[in-house]
Amino acid sequence: MTHRSRPRVHLLTGGPDWEQRRATVKSAPFSRRQQEARKPLLALMEDLREAVERGDWASARAARSAAWDEVNRLADNLTTEERKQLWRYKRRIVAGEAHHRARRAGQG
Repeated sequence: MTHRSRPRVHLLTGGPDWEQRRATVKSAPFSRRQQEARKPLLALMEDLREAVERGDWASARAARSAAWDEVNRLADNLTTEERKQLWRYKRRIVAGEAHHRARRAGQG
């Protein structure tokens, strides 16, 4: 018995077939101008990564703030991955600071 409220046919309007709808979109490589515009951001992201790995939370916060300033200067489609990475770094910085405070309180 079929369910009357939902037809079995998915695509009737001549749109893309099911495989095309479900296919992953390959991102186009950045042009030279876009790569040049992203260079300062990538340098700041590298500084941020190094600061987080060292556990230098003040430097990490400063680098993250500078990276956000650079992200806001660029177009959204150029910084999608960097925005996600900056939020991941925020969680790591907050967790690292909390861990550092807890260790310091336990020793004192």
